[in-house]
Amino acid sequence: MNAFLEIGCEHLPSRFVKPAMSQMETLAKALLEEKRIAYENVSAFGTYRRLCLIIEGIAEKSADEKKEVKGPPAKLLKDAQGHFTPQSAGFAQRNGIAPEKLVIKETEKGPFIYADLNIKGEKTIKLLPEIFTRVITGIEFAKNMVWEESGLKWARPIRSLIGLYGTKVVPFEVAGVKSNRFTYPITSFGRKPIRVEKADKAYYVELLKSQPQPILALPEDRREALIRSVMAEAKARGYHADLDNNLIEETVYFTEHPVGVCGTFDLKFLTLPKAFIGTVFKTQLKMFPVVNDQNEIQPYFIAVRDGVSVNQQEVSDGFKKVMSARMSDAVFFYENDKKEGLDLFKNKLADRTFLEGLGNLLEKSDRTRDLAMWLCDRLNETNIKDSVTYAAGYAYADLASSVVYEFPELQGYMGGCYAELEGHTKEAQAMEEFYFPLSSNSELPSTLTGALVSLAGKVDTLAGNFIIGQIPTGSEDPFALRRQAFGAVRILLEKELNISLKEVIQKSLALYTGKDTQKAEKQLKDFFFQRLALLMQQRGHQANTLLAVNHWYEMPLHEAETLIKVLENSRNGADFSAAAEAAKRACNILKKAEVASLEVAENLLTQEAEKELFETVQKAEETLHGLSDGYSQTACEQTLSVCATFAAPLAKFFADVMVNAEDANIRQNRLALLSRVRAILTQGMADITKL
Repeated sequence: MNAFLEIGCEHLPSRFVKPAMSQMETLAKALLEEKRIAYENVSAFGTYRRLCLIIEGIAEKSADEKKEVKGPPAKLLKDAQGHFTPQSAGFAQRNGIAPEKLVIKETEKGPFIYADLNIKGEKTIKLLPEIFTRVITGIEFAKNMVWEESGLKWARPIRSLIGLYGTKVVPFEVAGVKSNRFTYPITSFGRKPIRVEKADKAYYVELLKSQPQPILALPEDRREALIRSVMAEAKARGYHADLDNNLIEETVYFTEHPVGVCGTFDLKFLTLPKAFIGTVFKTQLKMFPVVNDQNEIQPYFIAVRDGVSVNQQEVSDGFKKVMSARMSDAVFFYENDKKEGLDLFKNKLADRTFLEGLGNLLEKSDRTRDLAMWLCDRLNETNIKDSVTYAAGYAYADLASSVVYEFPELQGYMGGCYAELEGHTKEAQAMEEFYFPLSSNSELPSTLTGALVSLAGKVDTLAGNFIIGQIPTGSEDPFALRRQAFGAVRILLEKELNISLKEVIQKSLALYTGKDTQKAEKQLKDFFFQRLALLMQQRGHQANTLLAVNHWYEMPLHEAETLIKVLENSRNGADFSAAAEAAKRACNILKKAEVASLEVAENLLTQEAEKELFETVQKAEETLHGLSDGYSQTACEQTLSVCATFAAPLAKFFADVMVNAEDANIRQNRLALLSRVRAILTQGMADITKL
């Protein structure tokens, strides 16, 4: 037997549909478990006007349950006259049994009264009204409405409900709407109800497909139909459709039967930059651009209507009017921006606040430029310093342009377009890619100039926010600081920049003159550590290895990754593991001791084991002192090889030597020796005790 729920509602925003379906599945599974109802499968599907839930192979009744309920202490079972006390009688009544059936059971806290209950299962059809009601009312949306007397908060008004168990209607009511077995066609084709006879997914899907105006209830069917239709329209003109994944996903959830409608547009619109045209089409008009084999935009658009019709030309003309009006606005903004130019835009930044208490965007622009110039000097990249200075100095200028005001998605890109128009071709690409990476896994700036400018902008933004205590907490991150920190870490690591996070952060904070930055630096260090740890995990490293890298903050991040690789290759070696365990023991001993000096007096080394350990320490210190190759792979491997040599002498030392000797001088000498060991194994390149 199957159970089926359909929530018919007014048009949901497309971004609400998929999360709502996911919640329906989760809620249904939890409620079925709560009610002890077995089932084979639960799945949700639907459109922006109908959210559907199918429970397949649902049991006819809930399972019986044996349950013991703990009550008052045993002394309250009966009074001195042998009568049940009010406490025990009340406990029995609450659990639906006679007081005589109460039992005494021993617990860790003494004897208590218990009620042993045999709860009989109920028929599923009696439980489904509550389950369906709680599924509907349990869905959470980003924004809600209240439209009727019960005060239900939901994304859009609910207009119909289907509840079926097999072929029977499940009676329930939500927001003044009573359940039945009727759904409705696409809005533009009337309101004649469609009768649903049974709770069967395949039947329901085919029933809606068979209507005079077919409805594709499954998202995967709509996606297939959408792509097929859009591609066919483009192919009919001899071209291809630019099938943007985000637009496909959005369109799937604002249609019930997507049909591509092609039209033409004025050639003058092709004077706009390509990404500008694409942005207007995809984000504002929800239309697919048409391109040739060289990916050049052609004077066609493909819009999507909901449902099939015979008057496609009229529909196309309607879409064209909307598209032409919006594109004409775009041309106007673009031509106006070209007349004003980047210098004027940059000056306008003085009237725009960056962050409360941290000045305006022009001052931020200057700090970004100064930080980018410093990066060039520090990295000895003086040959690109002029380009970096220009790109960083004008990176925020397009925020004052008309185009970016209307289309914020084009920030950075439009700055690059205007720079190229003004003859700064080399710097244009860096400005276009200023905000890269746009997501955790998207592409980085393609040039070193772009990477340095992007890094400077991100770190300045982070520094400013942390100075004023505007730090992400929980899921709240309105300024996308996690993404910016992740992007900064990726640039430093993947571009193999020979500079540490510490240097970049301290320089950026110093540019905020007159601000107390000590606390901000510590918080930024912790914040960047979390991003770096996540990135290392994504790159295939073990989650905790970064903890063992002592100086990750003070070294170039590509060198930190080199050390992580060597640590992971070494950590499973028998000698290395033994040395790590012995090092932990040494650290624990030293936690409770006061070490007066690190000087070890050889004349006080009376046992062979401590002499051998001291000899190992001297050799290790000499070897490590001779390493001058930074954090190269060779240097890391040699350092960890030295650590592994401590396995045997430390094991012998702890087996044969009493560290806390009665003689204070001998005790201090042995503690000094262990302190030297600790310094080598935990305070150098890596702390091997943290692996």
